[in-house]
This record gives sequence, structure tokens and C-alpha cells, in this order.
Amino acid sequence: MRKSMIRWATVVRQAHAAAFLIGLLVLVVSVFTSALTARDKEEAAQDHALDLALGEQVAAVNNYFGRSRAIAQVLADNPVFADFLQAPGTTREKIAAGGPLLQRVVDALAYLEQLYPGRVVEACFADIDGQQIVRVVDGVPVKPADLRRNEDGSSYFAPTLKLGPQRVYQAKAYESPDTHEPVISNSIVVAASGHAGMVHFEIALDSFRMPATTGGRTASIVDAGTGRVKVDSRAATSASGNDVQTFQPLVKSGDLAGMTTLGDRRVAYQRLPPTQTTANDWYVVVSEPAYGQSWTRGFSVNSIALLLGALLTILISVVSWRGHLRSIRLAASHDPLTGLPNRAEFAERTNAVLRGGRPAVTLIINPRGFRNVNDVLGYQHGDQLLTQVAWRLSEAVPDGATVARIGGADDFAVLLPGAGLAEGRAAAETLLAVLHRTFLIDDLHVDVEANAGLAVAPEHGTDAETLLRHADAALHLAKEQATGVQRYDAANDTNTADRLELLGDLRRAIGADDQLSLQYQPKISLVTGRVTGAEALIRWQHPTRGRTAPDLFIPMAESTSLIRPLTSHVLEMAVCQAKKWADRGTPIPVAVNVSTRCLLDPGFAAQVFGLLYRTGLPASLLRLEITESAAMADPDRALTMLRALHDGGIGLSVDDFGTGHSSMTYLQHLPVDELKIDKSFVQAMTDSHGDAVLVRTAITLAHNLGMSVVAEGVEDDATVAALRELGCDVAQGYRFARPLSTTDFDVWLADFRAGHTVGATPRQI
Repeated sequence: MRKSMIRWATVVRQAHAAAFLIGLLVLVVSVFTSALTARDKEEAAQDHALDLALGEQVAAVNNYFGRSRAIAQVLADNPVFADFLQAPGTTREKIAAGGPLLQRVVDALAYLEQLYPGRVVEACFADIDGQQIVRVVDGVPVKPADLRRNEDGSSYFAPTLKLGPQRVYQAKAYESPDTHEPVISNSIVVAASGHAGMVHFEIALDSFRMPATTGGRTASIVDAGTGRVKVDSRAATSASGNDVQTFQPLVKSGDLAGMTTLGDRRVAYQRLPPTQTTANDWYVVVSEPAYGQSWTRGFSVNSIALLLGALLTILISVVSWRGHLRSIRLAASHDPLTGLPNRAEFAERTNAVLRGGRPAVTLIINPRGFRNVNDVLGYQHGDQLLTQVAWRLSEAVPDGATVARIGGADDFAVLLPGAGLAEGRAAAETLLAVLHRTFLIDDLHVDVEANAGLAVAPEHGTDAETLLRHADAALHLAKEQATGVQRYDAANDTNTADRLELLGDLRRAIGADDQLSLQYQPKISLVTGRVTGAEALIRWQHPTRGRTAPDLFIPMAESTSLIRPLTSHVLEMAVCQAKKWADRGTPIPVAVNVSTRCLLDPGFAAQVFGLLYRTGLPASLLRLEITESAAMADPDRALTMLRALHDGGIGLSVDDFGTGHSSMTYLQHLPVDELKIDKSFVQAMTDSHGDAVLVRTAITLAHNLGMSVVAEGVEDDATVAALRELGCDVAQGYRFARPLSTTDFDVWLADFRAGHTVGATPRQI
């Protein structure tokens, strides 16, 4: 019996020891596995961040290349170069003669440098034999005696000539002989009537420099042939490159893209190889110190195992239970997409602050580009945008503030405990500035605008729901007035739900095929009786409201950034229709109205010329109409934009003349060739002496400034006769035709031409 008991006790002890050893082994394995898992996650997170940063830098470089090509193509379409080539005489004779012909070339190249100061540093126009005709350096034309005669020996000349007209060649980086800055060049052949020349301009290589970053991250451009770093976010830019050896293995490998570790740095890279139109062979590289060199991070395996083994048994149950409770609470109180507090949690925190009678500010911020991303790119991209917005807001708010996502769309709330009106407004301006920086969604650059509504406790409410409701009302007012930030004002707290719904419907209509359309109202010469053009007028067939008046939805669009995509949509439809008429042998110039926001957009001219280039419509068949108030909103910027459009051959009109407040002195400097008298004066001129005097004055003024005159709202023969007597050039109105669909316009045009004269009345449609 005793031996039997001893044997049993031994078995029990051995079992306990085996259990302990197994438990210890499990602990060691768990520690080892968790450490490796944590390391793998950190490395994966670093690789993901580097990959995102690389995508952004590659997109930026490609964008620079693309914009440079677009600039060259638009510049080459400028008629001043063709006029010079076609003028009689040799190149040297024309250079020696100088005069307006040469000055127009100088102005065109100097204007290019003015549009892109610090980026375009030199521009020139050369003939096909290599003789420079004009060279402009830092905005100043070079003297004729200093023009180079051997431009055909430059690296860009022969490849550009081989490409032929309409194609842009980008040469390898070099040091500019004029500015001694590292540059790349863009060149394109200009041809006219059997003559040819070349437009060439240099872009500072430093403009490709990516902004410096924190945390040791570096963005670089590396020459794929030599491995030398040309552009770096930490070092000076050089045409030949510096002596950094870090990226030499990339050149030896020849891989197009990938992720690797070079020395102590983790590197993401992508090669941009040369093509027929560019000689640059670059690697775009983003790197930073590699995460960790050892998974132990300074501790031995045994010490980590012993430490965790001692604590694990005690803490495992507590930690797991608390983690379980926390996950339940997070699911109930936080937004699953962004991880921010939800509306209920925000309200709880707000009420906790207000219980002590402390002041506080509630902001509601709405990034208005979200719905465009959702509608155009899909919900996955919309979710990425919301996540990035949440991160930016969380990083930018003051200490102690709460950021929440409220509702199921794109509204974010911010609680600022202890803040007053001034502090709340300053914080709102800071947050809007953070959101106005470009977002990178996959490979797409997305720009959003944002508005903020502000409510202050206790002035505007003493509980969370009241403050949120009043901040939301202020947000609606900020959107309506396009003012950025608005504080709550009880006098303006009206129900704007219907207006906001209509804006959302219009945004979706722009992407639809069956809601927005154009009608065309003809313009008739009072001298020849012929059709001189047509004005494009937008129409909206709402799916539930039916036909919606332009006077209702256009002002709403103009108060927001929606007017830009709407104008782009109208331009696209109008230009395509004008091209159809031109291809059919009946070219009809089409006029499109342009808002103040578009006129002050620095990229608008390039957008218009790009559209004409894609469709093949001559610039002379497009006319843009601007109002007096649009031109006077920012005269200097407006004048710059109008000159760019006019120099490209696009006709310009001042619309609704007489209703604005333009200066006569300023009006004479506008590069417009047509003035349209508002219909309110035209329709009253036969009954009102004052209106007749105004119409006569406008016609005289326009003719003295070299403009033609269009009278709008012409509805009867008496008005036609009065206008003809005053010398008005063109009439537009119901006397001739209402705005017509393209099909009805074609029928009307055939009937009108059959009538031969203005006096004939074609069949009404």
C-alpha cells in the first residue's frame, strides 16, 4: 500500500512538473510569437505608409510632366508664332525690323513666365535653322545681339524636330546657360504655311522638390542611369546630382518598382522610364529609417519570457475582461469607420462639460467634396476620404478638444471646452485650412472645400442637442453664403433642408445623361440678316420636380463650388455641338456664360484650351460671356485670365451691360470684342426716353472701343427698327426665336435661311 501511495505521489509531482513546463513553454512561445507579430505589423504599417507616400510623389511628378506638356501645347497654338513665320522676309530681317510682329512674340513668352513665376525661368522661339528669334530670361527679353544662332546644337532640338508638330519633347535635366539653375526643358514644333519654328522653355528642376517631412522620411528623384540624387527633400537640387550612395543598388537592379531595405533605411521606389517624348529616366524614391533592427528591442528572450510569465497569469483574466468591456463600449459609442466618438458619445461629453456652467464651443464641419467622390468614384473612395478627414481634424484640434463623426454622412463635430466665440472662430479657421489641402485617394488627387457652423454655450444653448442643432443651422448659412465659418444667428435660422436637397440633386444631375441639356438661341445680324452665332442656355429636367428654372438652381450653384463642374459640363456639351455643326458645313459660333468663380480659377484657361484641343473645335467658334460684376470682382486676376483666353483666339463678351458697376476706364482695357445690352433696357427703349438714351450711349461707347453690340430681349419689329437706326450690330430675342433644342434649332435655321432677310418671319417652333 505504502509503495503504491509513493508511486501515486510521484506521478502527481511529475504531472505537475510537466504541466508547469508545458505552461512555461506556452508562455515562451506566446511571447516569441507576439513579439514577431508586433514586429510584422509595424513593418507592414511602415511599408503601407511608404507606399502611400510614394504614390503621392509619383502622381505629383507625373502631374508636373502633364502640366508642362499642356502648357507647351497651349503656347504653340498661340497665333503670334504662326504670324511671325508667315510674315515676308528672312528671320534675321524680321528680327532686325522689330515692330509689333516681334513684340507680340516677346509678350507671349514673357506672359508664360508671369503665369508660372519661379517655375518657368527661360523661354525662347527659334527658327528651324537654330537661329533664336526671341529669348526671355526671368521675364526680360534678351537683346537681339545676344541671341544664339546655334540652337540646333542643343540636346532638345533634333528630338523635337523628329517628333513633328503637336508633340512635346522633354529633354534631360541640365544647367541652364542663362540662369545657371538646374532645369528640364519642354519644346514643340510650330508649323504654318510651309514654315516651321520651335517654342522652347525651361522649368526649374527645383519645382519637382517634394516638401520636407518629419520623422526622417525623405522623398527623392534619382537618375536611373547614374544613381545620383537630383532632387531631394533634404538637400539642394542639382542637374548632375549629389554623391549620396544610398540608392545605387536600385540602378544596378534595374527593377521598375518595389520595396526594399538599403542599409538602415526602408525604401519604396518606382521608375519613370524614358519615352519617345521624354529623355528623363528617373526613380521616384521615398525612404525612412527601417523599423527596428532586432525583435527583442534591447531585451533578451529569457528576460522577456520571465517577465511576461510572472505577469501573464495574474493579468490575463483582468486584461481580457477589460478588453471585452472596452470593445463593447467602443462599439456603442464610436463610429466604426473613423474610430471617432459618435453622436451619442459627443452629446454625453458635451453635457458633462456644460453641467458645471463652463463655456464651450460646438463646431459642425462639412467637407463638401465627399459626395462628389462618392457619386463619381464610389463608396470605397468616399470612405477613404472620410478617414483622412477624421485624422486631419484629430491632429489639428487643440488639446482637450473632442472630434466626433455625427450622422451617417460627412458631418464632423468638434467640442472645445472652456472656449469662447473668438477662440472657436480661430479654431474653425485652422481646421478649414487643414481640410483645404489636397487629399490623395489611391492615385487620385482630390480637393475639397469645407464650411463650419459655430454655436457658443451658454449663449446659444445649455445642452448638447441644442448646441448641435444651432451649429447645424449656422453651417447651412455658411454654405449658402460661401463664407467659410458662420456663428449661429437666430434671425437666419430658417429651414434650408429643401435647398440643400436641391443642391444634392443638381450634383447628381451633372453625372447623369438625361437631366441636363442645352438650348440654343440664335443671334441675328441687323446689317446682313444672317445668323452670327447662338447662345447656349442650360435646362434641367428634374426627375420629380419637372422642369426647374435656371434662375432657381444657377444662383445656388454659384454660391458653392458646384458651379465649376456645372460650367465644365455645359462647356463640354456646347463645344461638342459646335463641332457637329462645323463638321456638317454650317459653322456657328456658340456662346457660354462663365461665372466669377470660374473666371478667377487659375486653371480655367488651360481647361478650356484642353477641351478645344480634344474636340478639334477652332477657338474662333467658341465665345465666353462674362458679366460686369464678374469682371470687377477681382479686376487684376480677371484681366489676366481674359487676356489668356483672348490671346488663344476665343471671343469674349460683356453680358447684361448696364446692370453692373464697371468702370469705363477699366472697360476699355478688357480684351473683349462684344458688348451685350441687357434686355431690361432693350424692351423698354421704344416707350422710355431714358432707356433709349442708355441703349444709344452703350452702342456709341462700344463702337468707340472697337466692340460690336448685341441687343438682348428683342421681341418686336419696332425694336428691330429702332436698334437698326441706332447702328446696333446684332439682335437676340423672341422676335427671331426662343431658345431651341438642337433638333428644333436645325429646323429653324433652315426656315430662316429660306426667308433670306431679317424681315422674313420663319416658322415658329
